[in-house]
Amino acid sequence: MKRQAGFGKFEFAVVLAIFGVLATLLLNRLTALEHETEKLEVELTVRHINTGIKLAVADAIMRGEEARIAALIEENPLDFIGPKVGAGGTAQPDAANMGAAPTLAGWHYAADSRTLHYRPRQPAAFGGRDLLRWRYTSHTDELGRTVGLRLEALK
Repeated sequence: MKRQAGFGKFEFAVVLAIFGVLATLLLNRLTALEHETEKLEVELTVRHINTGIKLAVADAIMRGEEARIAALIEENPLDFIGPKVGAGGTAQPDAANMGAAPTLAGWHYAADSRTLHYRPRQPAAFGGRDLLRWRYTSHTDELGRTVGLRLEALK
Protein backbone atom coordinates (compact mmCIF):
# COMPACT_ATOMS: atom_id res chain seq x y z
CA MET A 1 0.00 0.00 0.00
CA LYS A 2 1.11 3.44 -0.86
CA ARG A 3 0.76 6.08 1.91
CA GLN A 4 -0.78 9.42 0.94
CA ALA A 5 1.36 12.50 1.56
CA GLY A 6 -0.22 15.44 3.42
CA PHE A 7 -3.69 15.66 4.92
CA GLY A 8 -6.43 13.24 4.07
CA LYS A 9 -10.06 14.18 3.72
CA PHE A 10 -10.88 13.10 7.28
CA GLU A 11 -8.08 15.17 8.84
CA PHE A 12 -9.13 18.15 6.75
CA ALA A 13 -12.74 17.79 7.93
CA VAL A 14 -11.60 17.63 11.58
CA VAL A 15 -9.50 20.78 11.18
CA LEU A 16 -12.43 22.59 9.54
CA ALA A 17 -14.75 21.51 12.37
CA ILE A 18 -12.31 22.79 14.99
CA PHE A 19 -11.98 26.13 13.20
CA GLY A 20 -15.77 26.35 12.90
CA VAL A 21 -16.23 25.80 16.64
CA LEU A 22 -13.52 28.35 17.48
CA ALA A 23 -15.03 30.92 15.08
CA THR A 24 -18.47 30.43 16.63
CA LEU A 25 -17.07 30.90 20.14
CA LEU A 26 -15.19 34.01 19.05
CA LEU A 27 -18.24 35.57 17.39
CA ASN A 28 -20.41 34.86 20.45
CA ARG A 29 -17.83 36.49 22.71
CA LEU A 30 -17.52 39.51 20.41
CA THR A 31 -21.30 39.96 20.43
CA ALA A 32 -21.34 39.79 24.23
CA LEU A 33 -18.54 42.38 24.39
CA GLU A 34 -20.45 44.69 22.03
CA HIS A 35 -23.52 44.45 24.29
CA GLU A 36 -21.45 45.16 27.42
CA THR A 37 -19.75 48.08 25.67
CA GLU A 38 -23.02 49.72 24.64
CA LYS A 39 -24.49 49.29 28.13
CA LEU A 40 -21.37 50.87 29.63
CA GLU A 41 -21.47 53.70 27.09
CA VAL A 42 -25.08 54.53 28.01
CA GLU A 43 -24.36 54.31 31.74
CA LEU A 44 -21.34 56.59 31.45
CA THR A 45 -23.21 59.11 29.30
CA VAL A 46 -26.00 59.35 31.88
CA ARG A 47 -23.39 59.74 34.65
CA HIS A 48 -21.64 62.49 32.67
CA ILE A 49 -24.92 64.30 32.11
CA ASN A 50 -25.76 64.10 35.83
CA THR A 51 -22.26 65.36 36.69
CA GLY A 52 -22.65 68.25 34.24
CA ILE A 53 -26.02 69.11 35.78
CA LYS A 54 -24.49 69.10 39.27
CA LEU A 55 -21.66 71.34 38.07
CA ALA A 56 -24.15 73.80 36.55
CA VAL A 57 -26.15 73.86 39.81
CA ALA A 58 -22.96 74.30 41.85
CA ASP A 59 -21.86 77.12 39.55
CA ALA A 60 -25.16 78.93 40.09
CA ILE A 61 -24.86 78.49 43.87
CA MET A 62 -21.24 79.71 43.90
CA ARG A 63 -22.20 82.83 41.95
CA GLY A 64 -25.11 83.52 44.31
CA GLU A 65 -27.61 82.96 41.50
CA GLU A 66 -29.76 80.26 43.11
CA ALA A 67 -32.79 81.55 41.19
CA ARG A 68 -31.02 80.49 37.97
CA ILE A 69 -31.20 76.81 39.05
CA ALA A 70 -34.92 76.68 38.25
CA ALA A 71 -34.21 77.98 34.74
CA LEU A 72 -31.75 75.14 34.09
CA ILE A 73 -34.66 72.68 33.88
CA GLU A 74 -35.57 74.30 30.54
CA GLU A 75 -32.18 73.43 29.02
CA ASN A 76 -31.34 70.31 27.08
CA PRO A 77 -29.51 67.94 29.48
CA LEU A 78 -27.25 66.82 26.62
CA ASP A 79 -25.79 70.33 26.66
CA PHE A 80 -24.28 69.62 30.09
CA ILE A 81 -21.86 67.12 28.55
CA GLY A 82 -20.12 69.83 26.56
CA PRO A 83 -19.30 70.09 22.87
CA LYS A 84 -18.53 67.01 20.81
CA VAL A 85 -14.82 66.53 20.34
CA GLY A 86 -13.49 65.57 16.93
CA ALA A 87 -10.42 63.55 16.03
CA GLY A 88 -8.12 66.55 16.35
CA GLY A 89 -9.34 67.34 19.87
CA THR A 90 -11.38 70.35 18.74
CA ALA A 91 -15.09 70.90 19.29
CA GLN A 92 -17.17 69.86 16.29
CA PRO A 93 -20.62 71.36 15.61
CA ASP A 94 -23.36 68.94 14.68
CA ALA A 95 -23.69 69.11 10.89
CA ALA A 96 -27.49 68.83 10.99
CA ASN A 97 -27.83 71.56 13.62
CA MET A 98 -25.23 74.16 12.69
CA GLY A 99 -25.37 76.79 15.38
CA ALA A 100 -27.68 74.68 17.58
CA ALA A 101 -26.60 72.72 20.61
CA PRO A 102 -24.64 69.55 19.79
CA THR A 103 -26.30 66.19 20.28
CA LEU A 104 -25.02 62.65 20.58
CA ALA A 105 -25.85 59.97 18.02
CA GLY A 106 -28.74 57.82 19.23
CA TRP A 107 -29.75 60.38 21.87
CA HIS A 108 -32.74 62.72 21.66
CA TYR A 109 -34.23 65.15 24.18
CA ALA A 110 -37.97 65.90 24.04
CA ALA A 111 -38.28 69.32 25.67
CA ASP A 112 -42.08 69.23 25.90
CA SER A 113 -42.09 66.14 28.14
CA ARG A 114 -38.58 66.70 29.57
CA THR A 115 -37.57 63.18 28.62
CA LEU A 116 -34.24 62.00 27.30
CA HIS A 117 -34.40 59.08 24.85
CA TYR A 118 -31.74 56.67 23.65
CA ARG A 119 -32.31 54.27 20.77
CA PRO A 120 -29.84 51.38 21.23
CA ARG A 121 -27.83 50.02 18.33
CA GLN A 122 -28.25 46.57 19.90
CA PRO A 123 -31.60 46.24 21.69
CA ALA A 124 -30.66 42.73 22.87
CA ALA A 125 -28.14 44.35 25.21
CA PHE A 126 -31.06 46.03 27.02
CA GLY A 127 -33.40 43.07 27.25
CA GLY A 128 -34.91 43.69 23.83
CA ARG A 129 -35.95 47.27 24.65
CA ASP A 130 -35.68 49.46 21.58
CA LEU A 131 -35.98 52.75 23.48
CA LEU A 132 -34.51 53.81 26.82
CA ARG A 133 -35.92 56.88 28.57
CA TRP A 134 -35.03 59.21 31.44
CA ARG A 135 -37.01 62.12 32.86
CA TYR A 136 -35.23 65.39 33.60
CA THR A 137 -36.58 66.50 36.99
CA SER A 138 -36.06 69.25 39.52
CA HIS A 139 -36.05 68.89 43.28
CA THR A 140 -37.38 71.53 45.64
CA ASP A 141 -36.82 72.26 49.30
CA GLU A 142 -39.54 72.81 51.91
CA LEU A 143 -39.90 76.44 50.79
CA GLY A 144 -40.57 75.43 47.17
CA ARG A 145 -37.21 76.62 45.82
CA THR A 146 -35.49 74.48 43.20
CA VAL A 147 -32.32 73.12 44.79
CA GLY A 148 -31.31 70.38 42.38
CA LEU A 149 -31.82 68.70 39.04
CA ARG A 150 -31.19 65.15 37.80
CA LEU A 151 -32.10 62.44 35.33
CA GLU A 152 -34.34 59.64 36.58
CA ALA A 153 -34.67 56.42 34.61
CA LEU A 154 -38.15 55.56 33.34
CA LYS A 155 -39.27 51.96 32.84
